[in-house]
Amino acid sequence: MSALGALLVLWGAGGLYVLRRRQDMLRLRLGRALLEDLAVLRRQICLCRAPLPAILAKELCRGPGAQALWESLARQLERAQAGEGVSLPRCWAAAVRELPQPLGELLAPLGPLLPAGGGALARAIDETREELTRYLRREQERQSMAARLTAAACLSGAALVILVLI
Repeated sequence: MSALGALLVLWGAGGLYVLRRRQDMLRLRLGRALLEDLAVLRRQICLCRAPLPAILAKELCRGPGAQALWESLARQLERAQAGEGVSLPRCWAAAVRELPQPLGELLAPLGPLLPAGGGALARAIDETREELTRYLRREQERQSMAARLTAAACLSGAALVILVLI
């Protein structure tokens, strides 16, 4: 019976570790998706000269980036077109506010440049992608360290509970 209890405690600790890692990885997965999406956005706006609503509907409609940013931006743009008098930079600001930090802070400067497009926007997207890449590297290192600490805490907590229960 005590072996079954010990196994259940270890199973619970493993579940806690997996849950914690999944929560920690959200920013990293979202950042990677946005990094790819920014490359698509740059190509579509600066090279293909496609309108932003069409890009959102066709190119950026799938994946974690779509759920976190692009769908919200599309809703904001629909409201602006419905006559609420909201500008594209304000739509962008409202959409990036919903992102986890610091992703929202990294993407916020692109908003004022979106209406103009062209070379300034292309350079700003490239700079944002570089900053995002640096952030993702730091976050990956931080999460590697945090994963080891979380595993150690879960395992030692489970071991302590097992010892107390035995």
